[in-house]
Amino acid sequence: MSGIYIHIPFCKQACHYCDFHFSTTLKNRDAMVTALAKEIAMRKQEAGEPIETIYFGGGTPSVLSQAEIDFLVDSVYSNFTVSENPEITLEANPDDISDSRLTELSESEINRLSIGIQSFYDDDLAIMNRAHNAS
Repeated sequence: MSGIYIHIPFCKQACHYCDFHFSTTLKNRDAMVTALAKEIAMRKQEAGEPIETIYFGGGTPSVLSQAEIDFLVDSVYSNFTVSENPEITLEANPDDISDSRLTELSESEINRLSIGIQSFYDDDLAIMNRAHNAS
């Protein structure tokens, strides 16, 4: 089974517990998305079998626009053989998931969300410096 992990190193704010590589400066998003598409193209010979999973992790991939996500998914499809029904996961923070965003995602290739809730208690969320609240 082959899969591709695409790291999106952007977050709206720094959670106190996080030790992943990330940036809260979103100004370089366009350049990063372009660079990721170029790297995907450079690595097209590395998969020996069809891609069965595409995983957008981070950071917070849900800070990307739907057009940016679609561009990266299209880059994978253009450069690799992708299985007929791949699992395509997007990590998301609850505060990024509005009704309109869910509609966009449901109309895209994304078929799995990994939602970083962390806690249902506001005191815990405040200690962790999370952007959302329990409601």
